[in-house]
Amino acid sequence: MVFHLFVPIVSPLIGAALAVLLHRQRLVARTITITSILINLGYGLWLMSVVPTRGPLVAQASGWLAPFGISLVVDGMSALMVMLAALLMLPTVIYSFYSVDNERERHFYYPLLLLLLLGVSGAFLTGDLFNLYVWFEVLLVASFGLITLGGSRDQLEGGLKYVVLNLLGSTSFLFGCGLTYGFAGTLNMAHIAERMATLGNPGLQTVLAGIFLFAFGSKAAIVPLFFWLPSSYHTPPVAVTAIFSGLMTKVGVYSLYRVFGLLFQNELAIYGPWIILLAGLTMVIGVLGAVAQMNVRRILSFHIISQIGYSVMGLGLASA
Repeated sequence: MVFHLFVPIVSPLIGAALAVLLHRQRLVARTITITSILINLGYGLWLMSVVPTRGPLVAQASGWLAPFGISLVVDGMSALMVMLAALLMLPTVIYSFYSVDNERERHFYYPLLLLLLLGVSGAFLTGDLFNLYVWFEVLLVASFGLITLGGSRDQLEGGLKYVVLNLLGSTSFLFGCGLTYGFAGTLNMAHIAERMATLGNPGLQTVLAGIFLFAFGSKAAIVPLFFWLPSSYHTPPVAVTAIFSGLMTKVGVYSLYRVFGLLFQNELAIYGPWIILLAGLTMVIGVLGAVAQMNVRRILSFHIISQIGYSVMGLGLASA
């Protein structure tokens, strides 16, 4: 049992709590934020060095064994993503010191950033579907706060579109979790993978795979579920947009790879050609959307969509 796997979750959680209490002391809040990120970065680098030799690491919260307890699982992919999340956030937060106005800093800017890191790290480490849903909601709360922080009309409009369309994905995700639990009797991903092979009912498994494709596809902003991204990503400060472009949609892409690679390998043969088609359309529409824009930040928002297409294309090609 390796309880130190909770470090990437506990560090930003404690940091966010302290930053809330001390949010009016800018220097202290900045120091707390940087310290929490550095802890996650150092721990992520350490995980990347030990996982190749020790194999996947597993921890259970409060001594409750799976499927009843909260499971954290670290393999090569999740270790890499935890490290990259902290590595991306570090320079953008430092840039925030010089680019974000004092009013935003005093109104919980740094606690929201740490809450975002908490949600991202939890999503990369969790070993069960329901807790993945919980971490997605943590991400949604933090990102909505960062988008609307400042209260301009564009921010509020973008934030509304962002939260409505992401709630649609969250609802379908929760529905998929319920169906999966009714079918497999567990939400632990490793246990689901074991039971999928013995329970049969391929029709239901195909439907479940489609539900999760829709849910995570909306989070990743693939065609036709991408409209929320260019409507919202250009409204917050540049540092926040940089974090969003590097982290938020990638959690959706990561979840697609994790779920189809572990739970729905057989269904990937069915959905693979459709994923290739959607990924190709995402690439093309992202580029064409950028051509039609005049605002630099909206151009970059559409280019993010295009790059998501490249990321998702790999999943579709895995079925070939």
